[in-house]
Amino acid sequence: MRSLWVQRLFVTVRRHRKQALFCVVAAALLAIGLWWGYERLGHVTENDARVKADMIIVSSRVDGWVIERPVTDGQLITIGQELIVIDQREADLKLAELRARAESIRLRREKIAIQLRVVENTAHDAVTAAQANQKAAASKLEQARREFQRAEELLGRMVSREVWEQRQTQLRQSEAAALSASATLADAQAKLGDIDMLRKELDSLVQEAAQIDAQIRAQEINIADRRVRSPIDGVVDQKFVQPGEYVIPGQRLFIIHDPKKVWVDVDMKETKLDNLQPGQPVGISVDAYPDRRFVGTIERIGNAATGEFALLPSPNPSGNFTKIVQRVPVRIAVEQPDDNPLRPGMMVEVDIDTHQH
Repeated sequence: MRSLWVQRLFVTVRRHRKQALFCVVAAALLAIGLWWGYERLGHVTENDARVKADMIIVSSRVDGWVIERPVTDGQLITIGQELIVIDQREADLKLAELRARAESIRLRREKIAIQLRVVENTAHDAVTAAQANQKAAASKLEQARREFQRAEELLGRMVSREVWEQRQTQLRQSEAAALSASATLADAQAKLGDIDMLRKELDSLVQEAAQIDAQIRAQEINIADRRVRSPIDGVVDQKFVQPGEYVIPGQRLFIIHDPKKVWVDVDMKETKLDNLQPGQPVGISVDAYPDRRFVGTIERIGNAATGEFALLPSPNPSGNFTKIVQRVPVRIAVEQPDDNPLRPGMMVEVDIDTHQH
């Protein structure tokens, strides 16, 4: 019974095999079309895209003659590596002059510091001694005045002329001693003023030494700047200087970039932005490598159309209007392989998977 049913089915299939084959092919095409439509609706493609990198323009902070240029186009460089060397002979001479001036100031400071210590140690003692001497002289002067006055009152009665003359001589000697003591005290106090002068002179030398030290540091920086070094690990894209040329501050010497830090910039049509979000995966195909695929993710979407940054805006004073689809910049972070195949300026095509939100 079962074999009869199978035979009838086989005969039916043979009789309608063309129709069956057509149905299978139609079903397959329909499935492929549905799958393609689903994929297209979930993907955004664009071919107006380029590989980008931070192109660093290396320049000099000082002027002078280039005596060495140890690197050239296409050479890999490391951070801190010398790119050019500028003649520094005059800068070395100026630095030597500044250091000689600094040494001279240091010696003057030491000399004045010694003088100040000596004056401070002796002047105060001299003032103390002069004050004591003045007090003693003043006391003797007062005693001599009293004795002379007593002798003058008793002259001719109890005091002879000879004693009176002695008392007068003693008074004059005491007055002279008091004047001398006052002069000695004034000299000692004047030396205290010398201490202030020496301190002011020492402070002035300290300030002068600080200025010279600042000039020395600036000159050392000037000498260090005469060896222009790479700020990054990267590659030399282009050189603009030859040994023997004279360079000035700010002059463009090299263009370099880090081959590990590249991305893709794509100017996306505004009509394709609806489902784009940062973080969505991106497939990248590069014209230079048709057999290789690269992957990336949307890093950010621009906040203004590229036309807003045009140097020459296009107003519409005539009133005629033609609607033009604008483009918005989108940055795509890309995974650079170890051999660094992606180079700035390469044209690429991007395929963004918008299924993932």
